Amino acid sequence: MKKLVGLFMLISLLSTGLLAQEKKESIDALNEAAEQYMSPEVQDYQGAYDTYDKLDKRDPSNPYYKYQKGMCAFHLPEKKQETVTLFETAYKMDPKEKAILLYLGKAYHMNYRFDDAIKTFNDFLATNPPQAEKDEAEKLIKNSEYGKNVTQEMLQADIRNIGPPVNTPAQEYSPVISADESVIIYTYRGPKSTGGLMDGKFRPDAKHGFYTEDIFMSRKNKDSVWSEPVGISTINTNQNESSLALSPDGQTLYTYRSTEQDSGDIYESHYEGEEWTAPEKIKGDVNTNYYEGSCSVTADGKYFYFSSMRKGGFGGRDLYMAEKAEDGTWRNIKNLGDKINTKDDEDTPFIHPDGLTLFFSSKGHNSIGDYDIFYSIKKENAWIDPLNMGYPLNTTDDDRFYVMNASGQRGYFSSNRVSNGGNGSFDVFTVTPGIIGEKPVLAMILGYVYGNDKPMDAQIEITKKSNGEKVGPFTSNVKTGKYLVALSPGENYTFHIRAKDYPDATEDLDINKLSKFVELRKDFHLVRDGYKDPHAVKNLNEILAGLDTITKVPDSFRVAQDTPPLATSPATEAKQPCDDFKNIDFSALKGKSLNDINVYKKLLAVGEKICADKMVFKVQIGAYRHPENYKYEKLKEYGTPEQVDYPDGITRFTQGQFNGLKDAEAQRQKAINKGQKDAWIVGFIDGKRYTLEELIMVDFYNKNVSQFNENLQELRDYITYK
Repeated sequence: MKKLVGLFMLISLLSTGLLAQEKKESIDALNEAAEQYMSPEVQDYQGAYDTYDKLDKRDPSNPYYKYQKGMCAFHLPEKKQETVTLFETAYKMDPKEKAILLYLGKAYHMNYRFDDAIKTFNDFLATNPPQAEKDEAEKLIKNSEYGKNVTQEMLQADIRNIGPPVNTPAQEYSPVISADESVIIYTYRGPKSTGGLMDGKFRPDAKHGFYTEDIFMSRKNKDSVWSEPVGISTINTNQNESSLALSPDGQTLYTYRSTEQDSGDIYESHYEGEEWTAPEKIKGDVNTNYYEGSCSVTADGKYFYFSSMRKGGFGGRDLYMAEKAEDGTWRNIKNLGDKINTKDDEDTPFIHPDGLTLFFSSKGHNSIGDYDIFYSIKKENAWIDPLNMGYPLNTTDDDRFYVMNASGQRGYFSSNRVSNGGNGSFDVFTVTPGIIGEKPVLAMILGYVYGNDKPMDAQIEITKKSNGEKVGPFTSNVKTGKYLVALSPGENYTFHIRAKDYPDATEDLDINKLSKFVELRKDFHLVRDGYKDPHAVKNLNEILAGLDTITKVPDSFRVAQDTPPLATSPATEAKQPCDDFKNIDFSALKGKSLNDINVYKKLLAVGEKICADKMVFKVQIGAYRHPENYKYEKLKEYGTPEQVDYPDGITRFTQGQFNGLKDAEAQRQKAINKGQKDAWIVGFIDGKRYTLEELIMVDFYNKNVSQFNENLQELRDYITYK
């Protein structure tokens, strides 16, 4: 019996020792795995956080594990509130470790607790830290002070996650768009990445690997909905490729590519038919052995803005400009100067098609933390002081890669925020309007080039009449014939359309006095071999004269599709005869709700034929916060609805455009008969949307509209709306 008991005791002791050894080995393995997750090559902060969480639960008395969990949580926006608790606890457990104060201050700052952040940073500075950490703390104090000011007045704009199919649980960032917003290209990092999980040398590693960057592309379909994105196979490899810029016409794509041997350079691809060409390094003096990782090109193709860490800058990443030489290379590099650049990082430039508005991200100026989005406008050949785009567009998170459509109505950017529909991973967001204050002024001309009524590729060369300077040449797509050109005002231009084996076409455009954004739709028809052109097409100046250049063109305007329209000219609809507003009395209807059918009938009775030259009516068929859920197949026979995002977060769909209320009511009844029971009529004056109740209050534009606009909010306080 004693021998048996001794045997059990021996087994027990051996087991205890083995378990202890196994536990030790397990902790060592966890520490090693956590360090690998946090390595610069992998940067899997979620994996590292989960691993340190296991270690923390095994040894809750160890402040190091809480500290490391906090370091991981910094990079996981959904856990940013937890950073405060983790660093507070770690500091209480080890108050001698003064370095924790720096990260506790960062945690307060990231959570908009700016006063707590400033106090904690000052406490840290009192410990006489090393110079680099002292500089960082002093900068963060300035960020917190800026944050207190910037967040006091919220930006009046609609910011929303672009949603599926573009955004997924993976990472989507660095969006670029064509000027007409028909194409979006962006960087993707996730399970769809070419090659799957890779190690630091771009070899498959299913256990500890990471996803590399790929470039994806989506197009707006006829319903203004983004199509299912696809990877660009001619560009993507199992290494890193990132989208940087798209020329306004959507025909040239600039990308960033890094390999094991190359830290990264800027490349370009061209859209030929339906395929992108293989990327080639841009030629000239832009690429160096230093970092060049973002860029943008002007609409005329003459200037190239980019960021670089080359010697001679103001510090960190600076913004530069290059000019296109006669041989097509980029030369004459110039730093944009201390008005734009600071001792901190400036990155991701975007020069708008107007050539005068520059957006970029900066950790300097009056940033509230990390990168903020700024813009500057060139006036009298000099940049004005950069303006912070404001909160909540800018946050204490990383906000970068801002681009904007030609009209200025909508911007795109990427952020790892959890607000505005974000999930903590990098997503693409939109903001409406795209810029507060001065809007871009330019003419965007888009359409198709046909040869004997078939889409074709052609050169579109444009010259300034004042000095003969050439703009372009631009080209139409070889398969679709589509082209797009953006021109600045203050000039008269001559268009030269050239194609092989066809006589040239020439047209003039005068936008010398243009004061607003306009879009001109113009198809060019080249003919040969005795072909008779059946199209009575207006020239560019006739098209421009037919526009009300004061009217704000909606940013969802007639998106040019990749499939060219039938080469026909629509007939002009005759206007109905109008009653004189001065002879119509609307007093009995003022302040009444048109939801009341009797009130609505009275409106139709007294104003059946009301109309005005400066007013149009449209039939609203839908208003949704999630427009992707709206289906309107039953109404397609009346044309594709116009879809416009409004600052109140609602996307409104309208159909038709009518000079008179009678014609609009006839279309409304058609929509109702198709099952759209809540269809109703809205009016537009100078591009601004008004309900019929609001128009009644001003006798349908018979009174002073500017006075009406000033009191609009007061009116909207008591008018009932649908």
